[in-house]
Amino acid sequence: MTIDERPRDVLRGLVMPVYLPTVAGTFGLALLVPVLPLYLTDAGLSLRVTSIVLASVGAGATLGGLPAGAAIARFGERRIMFVALGALAITAALLGVTDAAIALVALRLGTGMANIALRLSRQTYITRQVGPLVRGRAMSTLGGAFRMSLFVGPLLGGVLADTFGFTTTFAVAGAVTAVGVIAPLLSPDVIDEPPPVGSAPARPPIGLAATIRTHRRLLAMVAIVPMLTMAVREGRYVVVPLIGDDLGLSPTAVGALVTVGTTADLLLFPVAGFVMDRFGRLAAMIPSFGLMTIGLVILGAADTTTGAVVAGATMGIGNGLSSGTLLTLGSDLAPDEGPGPFLAAIAVIQDSGKIIGPLVVGFVGSAAGLGAASFVLAGLMVVVILWLVFVLGETSRRSTA
Repeated sequence: MTIDERPRDVLRGLVMPVYLPTVAGTFGLALLVPVLPLYLTDAGLSLRVTSIVLASVGAGATLGGLPAGAAIARFGERRIMFVALGALAITAALLGVTDAAIALVALRLGTGMANIALRLSRQTYITRQVGPLVRGRAMSTLGGAFRMSLFVGPLLGGVLADTFGFTTTFAVAGAVTAVGVIAPLLSPDVIDEPPPVGSAPARPPIGLAATIRTHRRLLAMVAIVPMLTMAVREGRYVVVPLIGDDLGLSPTAVGALVTVGTTADLLLFPVAGFVMDRFGRLAAMIPSFGLMTIGLVILGAADTTTGAVVAGATMGIGNGLSSGTLLTLGSDLAPDEGPGPFLAAIAVIQDSGKIIGPLVVGFVGSAAGLGAASFVLAGLMVVVILWLVFVLGETSRRSTA
């Protein structure tokens, strides 16, 4: 029996080596989302220095993506996972013992590098171990693990900081992350099976530079999808609160508007995985990206609170249905001899969209208004849809072949 014939067993087998470590690492980060800015302000750091410290995580992820891929290719994703979890735990706990700006920036850079290494190690593991007929569900559940932590973590972090103070909260974040190493230690690679009889032997792994050089045309072709999709997702997080503020919504109402999308993200990831595996990757991506486009158009034209709520709900449903789609897309196209470096290259390109999205909103919004910025984001999403249909096509068939 092949691994594709046992989807429930496969997902169950991924709980210990993949999902629990991911939840632990992401939850530790999520605890600090509302806490760290308050800690920096309380320490007397200026707004400019605070923003630099907070942005250092993204910079660390961008800088650490390719080295993480190279390390995975050389040492294996399991070892890198343990190193990443240890680094996340240490950097989180140490935040509470210093208020020196240089030290804080260094710690957050390390956090970003460790976080991308953890994500890539788990994505590479699924790519190697799970066949294409179950991969969509495996990847969407991985995306759901990220979303679950980010849904609960910030609220609990705020409660801990109010009750026990900043230092204790940082220590708890580090301890929670460190607990993530227990599950994979207790359950080694439980779904690691030998290749079927008669299958071709796996090619030896190749390094980062060789992988990028060999597959540079494929990387260039696929890059547009994760980059622009992430730009739209991040731009949405900027334009929704700003348009809500323009409509006169209170901060609580704006927060509720954002939460609508977050809740949909959390609830719909199983649907995304099922659709990808049953009907193909495009069957999940095109409708979900289409709903995000429609939501952005509604938001851009909204002049009432009702319009903003409808737009937020539509975008939230669309984004929830896209859970794990970018992870699955990269895994479908990743070469057998170098999945880690290939996925790392895509991750770096994808994370560049986190910079593009807010810049689009800022520049277009300043020049032509926030409604126009929302329309531009919708246009970027249309480009993604057209690129998927006419350039990339259905990637699950390539993976199966």
